[in-house]
Amino acid sequence: MRILVLASDNPAPPINGTRIRNFHLWPQLRALGHEVRVLALTRDKADLARSSEELEFFRFTRAPAPLRVWRRLWHSYHEWPVSRDLHARVAKLVEEWRPDVVHAEELRMGAYLPARRTGGPLVSLCAHNVESDLIRQTRAAPFPFAVGLFNAVYHLNLRRFEARHFGAVDVALTYSQVDLERYRELYPSAPWALSSNGTAPPACVLPLPADPGALLFLGSLSYLPNTEALDWLLAEVLPRTRAGLSLTVAGSTPTPQVRARAATGAYLLLDTPLELAPVYGACSLLVVPLLKGSGTRGKILEALAHGRPVLTTSKGVEGLDIAPGEGIIIADGAEAFFNALERWRDTPLAERQALADRGRAAVEARYTWRAVGVALMRSWEATRSGQLGEEEVG
Repeated sequence: MRILVLASDNPAPPINGTRIRNFHLWPQLRALGHEVRVLALTRDKADLARSSEELEFFRFTRAPAPLRVWRRLWHSYHEWPVSRDLHARVAKLVEEWRPDVVHAEELRMGAYLPARRTGGPLVSLCAHNVESDLIRQTRAAPFPFAVGLFNAVYHLNLRRFEARHFGAVDVALTYSQVDLERYRELYPSAPWALSSNGTAPPACVLPLPADPGALLFLGSLSYLPNTEALDWLLAEVLPRTRAGLSLTVAGSTPTPQVRARAATGAYLLLDTPLELAPVYGACSLLVVPLLKGSGTRGKILEALAHGRPVLTTSKGVEGLDIAPGEGIIIADGAEAFFNALERWRDTPLAERQALADRGRAAVEARYTWRAVGVALMRSWEATRSGQLGEEEVG
């Protein structure tokens, strides 16, 4: 099968959830014998020189200043900026390379999909979150004034954007059963199906360190649900714990506030580490105290694959087929999170290691990128044959 993928960013280095999926998933499909070409947007001029047949890069088109201001006032980042060059390249490849599937990875890339037509490629879109719900939760308008008004406008326009693009594809994929049910509620006529997140388990992992107090917080450090989770952990949980805990915060694009707190000694900050194996190796427990968001947390799967248990909330583990005891500890509320940390520190090393081993086994059984790729191919094949259903693609 020939597959044309539209990506919002350079997959390398794989430093956030979207990049990680694009970095691992499409090579897996090539390994399964399919031809895959990826077209990616970029803000880095150096990427343009790295373009190849398998991975081509495209710059955004710089619109006139009044249009840029208009877009920023009334539309979230999902709808702008745009790239005329990417639009043209998709149209050219559809006509000349004749892919069997044109797939947009992330909602914002739906704007570049070709129109469905008889005899044309299957058109596919994967949503990583319920973006219209998420933008309402995070109040993402980038202005210090009238935030509620602008966020309401963003939400309204994003709903229209979602409805237009999900209604124009042959199959619309979500990351989790929770998101699938929500999207079906919002846009019941769209052809919904289920995909999933994944991870690449390393061949070897280090045993847990003897010290249970080495905690790790990992994620994009400019993403509001993550920064709010970190604030909550520092304000509501850690001040109540016994001495002896250490916190490492690792991730990309830390905000000035995240940097300022690191400067006070509240935690060790690792800014955009390109190799995570030593980061996981030095920690005993990943903490994911998320209070809001959607989609699924790839960092949980990744930590389990590296043999590191995870303490998280119900929201953090939402959408993942990982049960408590399979490397996962679930605690909701500051009191429960604090108590779980204290119990963890009192748990013998052998029991902590057994929990880690169960988590790694669960991920290897359900969440490898090969398994994700096979399920995605099954989704497309079921769509083409007119037999799309959850039992075909879950």
